[in-house]
Amino acid sequence: MSKRKIRLAWNSDYCRHCFGCTAMCQRGALTVDHEYGTLRYDIRLCIRCGSCVRACPTGAMYAEEEPLSDHP
Repeated sequence: MSKRKIRLAWNSDYCRHCFGCTAMCQRGALTVDHEYGTLRYDIRLCIRCGSCVRACPTGAMYAEEEPLSDHP
């Protein structure tokens, strides 16, 4: 049986660069790259709580399921 996990993603075409998602991230998984003015996502810090998705006013940030294999 295949397990599923949640993965966060964003559509840069819809992002207004308000960075509200970074303010709501409890673990610092989302940060602003000030050199390029873009969003950085550290999957190791993300707890997949969905706060960033709820904070996004344009729907650019979203969560999707991704299949995991049965093998470790």
